[in-house]
Amino acid sequence: REGMEDEDVDLEEAEVTSWDHRRWTRESEFTAAHKNSRFCSPAHQLEIIDPAWEDPKGVPIEAILFGGRRERVVPLVYESYDWTHGVFVGASMRSLTTAASLEGTIRKINHDPFAM
Repeated sequence: REGMEDEDVDLEEAEVTSWDHRRWTRESEFTAAHKNSRFCSPAHQLEIIDPAWEDPKGVPIEAILFGGRRERVVPLVYESYDWTHGVFVGASMRSLTTAASLEGTIRKINHDPFAM
């Protein structure tokens, strides 16, 4: 429901467009969201975003955060020694595959920098 309770919307009659562009209602026999979907919000709604975030000149980058899926061995959070080491860490990360994987095998360790 994500806060829609406060809006003037009849949730029983609500219709949405599914992730694959199909009309979805509560009676649909398929899910509206992809099985690997995450909660997303438009960047312009972030209160802490840099005021110049859309400036063509860019904004200073002070950190890059990578996330992945690993159940063992790799700590959830760690810090690189410097910028060069951070680029190496990001480029060499491996992650467990998820439902979004094109390979079809879930929970296999895979090198896919775009999955982070």
